[in-house]
Amino acid sequence: MPQTFTAMTLSAATNGAPIKITATATPGTTIHTATTSDMPEGCDEVWLWVGSTSAAVINATLHISSGALDAQSINFNVPAAYNGPISVLQGHRVCDGVVVTATASVAERINVWGNVNRISGQGT
Repeated sequence: MPQTFTAMTLSAATNGAPIKITATATPGTTIHTATTSDMPEGCDEVWLWVGSTSAAVINATLHISSGALDAQSINFNVPAAYNGPISVLQGHRVCDGVVVTATASVAERINVWGNVNRISGQGT
């Protein structure tokens, strides 16, 4: 079966607008909830960028989890405002309802935007 790719916005983005990280502790601000399909039948390929509105560097964390106890984390520093966006997730594939959330050391100063390629028909 051939694969099909459907371009989508992040599930938590209203009309594709950036998502403001409001959470400073887990579980975090929801960024995207993956398709409920299992590999190899389907998955979401997630691409994320972040930018800051702060004059200082801010520490942030992405959490990729199918439940509160199994979160995998990616920690990074977001440069001060006017330094442009940075890429923090490049085509990471998630499925089966996995949730991508984010926290920041300072609330409401980090914006996340990105896109999702929903891939279906991966089975043989």
